[in-house]
Amino acid sequence: MPRILQVDVVTPEANAFSGEVKSIVVTAPDGEMGVLPMHAPLIAELGEGVMRLTRAEDDIVEVFTTKGGYLQVAEDHAIVLTDSVERAETAEKR
Repeated sequence: MPRILQVDVVTPEANAFSGEVKSIVVTAPDGEMGVLPMHAPLIAELGEGVMRLTRAEDDIVEVFTTKGGYLQVAEDHAIVLTDSVERAETAEKR
């Protein structure tokens, strides 16, 4: 069974996303950064931009926009803390 990454996207108002993904790509201040299962522990600042989550169950790519924040990764669990996140209108099939 392939490894998965549990992701939680949290804002001050709500939990915007919680689920199992194959990968996450976020926008950092100096470019994009990808995270896969078994990634080394990490804390990173986020910039304004796009976040893409590839869902584990169906390979659908959920697209969000974020306005800064932080990403923490440890033991196949990623937490995105951001002031603002908006889900794109459509998800792409990868």
